[in-house]
Parts: sequence; C-alpha cells; structure tokens
Amino acid sequence: MSATPAPAPVPPSPAPAAAFPVAPDHALGGPQAWFRDLVAAEWIKFRSVRSSYWVLLLAAVPSLAVGILISQSIESDWARLSTKNFDFDNLLVSFRGFQFGQLVFGALGVLVIGSEYSTGLIRTTFAAVPQRRAILAAKATVLGTVALVVGELLAFIAFFASQAFLHGIGRGQSITSPGALRAVLCAGFAMAVIALIGTALGALLRSPAGAISALFGLVFILPGAVSGFPSPWNDRIGKFLPDATIAQLLRQNADPSMLSRPWSFVVLVAYPVVFMGLAAYYLKRRDA
Repeated sequence: MSATPAPAPVPPSPAPAAAFPVAPDHALGGPQAWFRDLVAAEWIKFRSVRSSYWVLLLAAVPSLAVGILISQSIESDWARLSTKNFDFDNLLVSFRGFQFGQLVFGALGVLVIGSEYSTGLIRTTFAAVPQRRAILAAKATVLGTVALVVGELLAFIAFFASQAFLHGIGRGQSITSPGALRAVLCAGFAMAVIALIGTALGALLRSPAGAISALFGLVFILPGAVSGFPSPWNDRIGKFLPDATIAQLLRQNADPSMLSRPWSFVVLVAYPVVFMGLAAYYLKRRDA
C-alpha cells in the first residue's frame, strides 16, 4: 500500500493593507518638497491655459482705465470744478477701477477649482492626490501669488499715471507722500484677497455660476443693500464689508465713521481666512 503524500505547506497570509494613503514616491523628500510639487503642478495648469492671460488682461484694463480717465477729466475741467468747491480724495481716485479688477480676479479664483468640479476632473485630481486640503492650499498659493504680483504692478501703474494728471492742477501725490505707498500696496493686496475669497467660494459651492454670483453679491450687491438699512445699522454693518475696509485703506484721509485702518486690515484679512477655513473643512467631509 503506497503512502499518502503530505499536503503542500500553506503560504502565510499577506499583511493587511494600510488604512491610510501611502505617500507617493516624490513625497519622500518630505512634506515641503511634496507640497512644492503640488504648487508646481498647479502653476503648470494655470499658465498652460490661454484663457488665464485673457482674464488677467480683462482685469488690467478697467483697473487702469477708470482711474486714469477720472483723473484726466478732473484735470481738464478743473477750472470749472474749482469754482464749485469740488473736492476729491487724491489717492482713492487712482484706484477707482480696481473694484472691477477685483471681481475679475475673484471670478478667476472661482474657476481655478470650480471648473474642475463642473467638468468632473476634480475626481481625477483627488484620485491622484487624496490630500484634498493640500490641493486647495496649492491652488490658493498659485492664484494668490499671481493676483498679488499682478495687483501690485497694476497699483503702481495706476498711481503714477493718475497722479501725473493731477500734478497739472497741483493736487498730485508722489510715492513718498504721506499714505501714498500704503495705499498702493493695499490696492494690490486687495486683489489677492478677493481672488482667494473666490477660490474658497468655488470649493464651497462647487458651481462656477453659483460661486461667481455669491462673489458678485458680496462685492457689489451687499454694500448697496446694507446702505439702505435704517440708521445706525447701515453704518454698523457696512463698515465690516470688504469694499468699506478696502476703501478705508486706500483713502488719503481716513473716514472717522469707518473702522480704523489697522482694524480694516484685520477684517479684510479675516475674509479669506474664514472662507478658506470653511472650504478646507467641507472639502474633507463631502464626496467629490
């Protein structure tokens, strides 16, 4: 009688897979190197799309043209206007068109992430990089940097061009005049603030149309609606809105009915911080 062959040894069961995403190979250099790669990828996305350059041009034209045209009009009609005791803020007039540029930058911020939601590409992005908050931070870093650099460039151009006309009537300011540099820097900074608010709204609402509408309401509609509130609520609420805080930072002479300049700056910075915080919170807790 032949012997029964011994059963083959059973290989050991593989260890269970990790419950958390494993960092990609290019992240082995550390979190900073990995985040730099994310920022580089978002920068490639931004500069490879031709519409980005058209949007920047669309922001530049009204930002520069409105203030320059107003200054030129004041200079040409000054002989008549001066007889009527006409007065204006020498610094604020240079940035009268920046509200339009802010809206364009805000819409660009919405499209940076909202367009991916509308096309469904956001699922591919999240599949490649599961760390959703890092993606939001990378998009905000790229757009915020672009908006700040372009905004400051436009602010300096708008200031020098507008003040060149006002010098003809003896009301022009130089960059060394009291408050001039502060106004120029804050005008460019406000562009980045509104752009980041747009990015946060795009992540929160996930609809480009809805997010742009919300941004338009915050920047344009809400100030007009609040101004119709009975006194003193119109002033109490209105001075906390973005347009009021920005105007206070750009004026040559501060408005005593508004927040002080330091508090205006704090409130202005709080807007993108709060909206970005909400976007990061819900981005992690909702499906793509």
